[in-house]
Amino acid sequence: MVLDWTDFPDAPARGTPLCEDSALGQGVTALALGEFPVLVIKDDGGTRAFVNACPHQFLPLDSRGDVLGADGTRLICTNHDAVFDAHTGQGVAGFGLNCALSPIPIALSDDHWVIEG
Repeated sequence: MVLDWTDFPDAPARGTPLCEDSALGQGVTALALGEFPVLVIKDDGGTRAFVNACPHQFLPLDSRGDVLGADGTRLICTNHDAVFDAHTGQGVAGFGLNCALSPIPIALSDDHWVIEG
């Protein structure tokens, strides 16, 4: 079961700015909107966002370092080695099996801020 991002405590209101698109480099950027943790992934496949909470125990995926796998296609929880597809958030190995990251719909506005759609 995948939790809807709005079910998390401190979920921001729809339309809340996340960051300037130009501030995002290729790879993973961890952000906090108040107390709400977000992972933004930007690569050749586009830009997407997930709640930065491993569904295994809801700890931040990046609490102990970089979460992007060496090949750039997987996100690896630094707490329990749960592995997720970086494009879909679907669990693919370890404690990530049978669960998925919660996606956050985002869009690029005219003022170049990445915002939830």
